[in-house]
Formats: sequence, structure tokens, C-alpha cells
Amino acid sequence: MPESLPQPILIVDSDEQSINHISSGLKDKGFLVITAPDGYDGYVRARNEAPKVIIVNDLLPYVSGFKLSKLIKSDDRHTDTKIIIMSNTTGPAIDKMFKQSNADDMIEKPFQLKDIITLLEKNNEDIEHDS
Repeated sequence: MPESLPQPILIVDSDEQSINHISSGLKDKGFLVITAPDGYDGYVRARNEAPKVIIVNDLLPYVSGFKLSKLIKSDDRHTDTKIIIMSNTTGPAIDKMFKQSNADDMIEKPFQLKDIITLLEKNNEDIEHDS
């Protein structure tokens, strides 16, 4: 893939409104966005399309965001994939699941789009986009 093209970002969330909000904001910033409505589809899309970053909700049908992160990070082909988990819940149990998932960051819902952009820049300074 030529370096001038944006690197893909996968958004995995069962809430269509949330996907639309995040993906339209990222597209406006020049990111290439792909989406998946559940953990299984997210896993398939991640394996097939090798996104640079995955933004995933913690609670998903079929495969949770934590499990999806662990599956992706355990695959040698995707160890450099940055994973950000979105969660409505906080506390010791969530913190433990986050650590076990090997995800790179977690963001608490509700959040502003600028919070996602900040995490993308922090975790992935080599992402190509048109900002």
C-alpha cells in the first residue's frame, strides 16, 4: 500500500449510532474507516484487512471487546496493531480485564471525538492521514 494512502482504522461496536458518529468524525479528519457490528465480524475484518488501529466497545455480541483484543494481540501478524477499548464501566474488574486483553488504551464512554484523535496520535504517531 503506498504511504500516501491513509492507514485503516477498524471500529467495532454494536451501537450503529456510535459507529456512525465515530466513523464520520474520523473520515472528516482524513482517516480510512472500516466498521464491524459485533466481535466475530470485527475479528474477521481485523484478520482480513489488517487495520493499523482497532477501536472496540467492551460489550459486543459473540466476542467481547476484551476477548477480541486478546485474540488479535496473540497473533504474531497483528502484534503492532493498536487497540483502544471503549467502556461504559469502570472499576477493578474492568481494569483487570483490560490488562488481560493486552489492549493499548481504554477510553470511558461518553467521550468527545477529540479524545479518540488524541489517543490515535499518542498510540500511533505513524498513522497516515490528511489533517
